Amino acid sequence: MSLVKGIKKGKTIELLEEINIPDGEEILIDILSVNNFWTSLETFRNSQEFNDVNFEEEIFTNLRDQTNGRNVDL
Repeated sequence: MSLVKGIKKGKTIELLEEINIPDGEEILIDILSVNNFWTSLETFRNSQEFNDVNFEEEIFTNLRDQTNGRNVDL
């Protein structure tokens, strides 16, 4: 099973990526309405077992870029 995003237009659903099945192949679609980013993020966070992941603190020590970035003329 794969998850493919699409947009409904009338009775047609336009897929946003190629799928590798022959034309005329019958498929089953499980409808999941995408509410918004935050709702989707919350659903994802609740579906994962992040408490079981043991990250070591030093992995994140030098993760962020420490440079000042570019100069901005105002």
